[in-house]
Amino acid sequence: MGGIQSFLSDKLLVLSNDYLTVTLLPELGGRIYELIFKPTGHNELYRNSALKPAPFGPLEQGWWLAAGGLEWGFPTDEHGYEWGIPWGYAVVHGASGVTVTLHDSDTVTRPTVAVSVHLPDDRAALVVQPQIANLTAAAVGVKYWTNGMLAPGAANSPSADLHFLFPGDQVLVHSTGDADLPPTGALMEWPLHKGLDYSRLGNWDQWLGFFEAPEAHGPFAGVYDSSADEGVLRIYPSSVARGSKGFGFGWADALPSTQWTDDGSAYVEVHGGLAPTFWDTVTLLAGQVVSWTEVWYPLAGVGGVNAATDEAALRLERVGEALALGLYTPAAHHDVQLYLWGKGCASLGHWHLPQVDPFHPFAGAFPAAGLTPDGLSFVALSTDGMLLGGVNPLDCLPPVATVKPLPFYVTAANFVVTWHGDDAWSGIAEYDVQYRVGYEGDWVDWLTGTLAISATFTGVQGQTYFFRARARDNVGNAGQYSSEEWGQAFTSVLLTPAPVLVTSRKLVAPQAPALNQSVAYTVLISNTGNLTATSLALTDYVPATLVLVSGSVMADGVGLPDPSGSVLTWQGSLAPEREFRFSFALTATSATSVGVPLANSVWLVADGLPRLVRRAAIMYSTVVFWHFGLNVIPLTASHAAG
Repeated sequence: MGGIQSFLSDKLLVLSNDYLTVTLLPELGGRIYELIFKPTGHNELYRNSALKPAPFGPLEQGWWLAAGGLEWGFPTDEHGYEWGIPWGYAVVHGASGVTVTLHDSDTVTRPTVAVSVHLPDDRAALVVQPQIANLTAAAVGVKYWTNGMLAPGAANSPSADLHFLFPGDQVLVHSTGDADLPPTGALMEWPLHKGLDYSRLGNWDQWLGFFEAPEAHGPFAGVYDSSADEGVLRIYPSSVARGSKGFGFGWADALPSTQWTDDGSAYVEVHGGLAPTFWDTVTLLAGQVVSWTEVWYPLAGVGGVNAATDEAALRLERVGEALALGLYTPAAHHDVQLYLWGKGCASLGHWHLPQVDPFHPFAGAFPAAGLTPDGLSFVALSTDGMLLGGVNPLDCLPPVATVKPLPFYVTAANFVVTWHGDDAWSGIAEYDVQYRVGYEGDWVDWLTGTLAISATFTGVQGQTYFFRARARDNVGNAGQYSSEEWGQAFTSVLLTPAPVLVTSRKLVAPQAPALNQSVAYTVLISNTGNLTATSLALTDYVPATLVLVSGSVMADGVGLPDPSGSVLTWQGSLAPEREFRFSFALTATSATSVGVPLANSVWLVADGLPRLVRRAAIMYSTVVFWHFGLNVIPLTASHAAG
């Protein structure tokens, strides 16, 4: 990342990181004036080229300046009184980004408001924290509304395909010029009213202002202009910020733009407030301070939004005979997993995305085949299993449990084994833990249905124990035991010093070679004990139908002479907690059979230890490998770059 920058020029405060350039005007109500999204190069906030009185705002004030941007409406409804006065500010550069704290006044004779605007150094998002304080000696009623004047895309005006993103199935009409819509104060079905989709601006006749009913649903609201393929989202805590409002000037018979500008531009509004509606007042007790944190971020390249969190915005819509899928993240994420589930957690699709970031959202399609989004769940998980977001999220994934690493050896018969689990949704309900004695032993149940995350195990001198765990979550999803060769953790009980070679192994690559490929074998001899393994001898037999590649025999990187026959040997010693590498290569002959497994064993012996055998197997195929650069494009999903 390029880090964060800020500078002040002619009282214009500019913040910038790799994704956003943010401009603030402290002397014009402390507003955020521009939000330039670098993946598209567009200002996602409306910017008025003409500053002229508009006939909006509080009735007793009589006018308002539609300058654009993100403004702070206080201490009354509509746009408040303080949109045009100078605000004080302070800039703090921190380890994670820069914060500008704006404040309307330092007085203690009336309620005051301060707004902290934080631009992280690694996210295409603004973290906005309003704080309303009543430091007077009496309770006072206040109103506060954040108002975003939005025009996503290059045009500085919304298109007919701008969509209002407000969850819920009803809104409360604040005002409208459309006689076909319910009057002020009446409920209206949302988004479909009389068969018309009022989330799409192009379906409007005259102006409309509305509140989410009965109050804000959360956790998101915003707009997305599918013609521009860009939008802006507000993520907020609806338990505190209980008001969510949308407004537009109309479309077929819209209010004339000459009322607020001279260039024909327009915008829509997304408001967020303390109280459910403009008509409601919040009472702050003497000395009371109320504050909350919300996140505003632009996005592009996903076609639309059906669900959003501060980590991700997702799309799941029926478009013709396909399901349109989309994922946008305001921060860079690697190895993101996307899942599409049907009823009963039936798996319909799974996508692995190596990289998702503001410059590289995901957009794809999936055959609809009679499916509707209402019956589907579409979720995104980060590489560590964290739920980034989801449309109709269902807990369909089992938890993952892991036994924490143990030391190579312990010097007491009793030792503590610890495990933990991760679950993206409902949390871990219980664990099962198994153990195995030695490399060839069978897995045995140790603990079942336990709530514990550690227990004491009792072992026997000279034995090596392997452990693995699984978990169930609180809705019944059960994980599976992992199949790692050494379990998830192992240790040896050494009451007296001894070498331990049990974790030695033999590797081969490729396991399915073509006849024109050589095969590389590696024997890794590991001494995980606390005593040197002496008189250590290795013996490996070359299969009769294969031949050694001359000059390929190596001992810890040092070349050895080719043997006179088909038997490879090495002798030496190995200190505690050390590993020795013996390697060689084989190739096919005219006698090599295709489709027949060829096993190859290595024998290891050392003073005081039983003989240890490790095997590796290959099977030749008829495929001849040629090396070309490949560019694989999935048919049902793709990355869309901003």
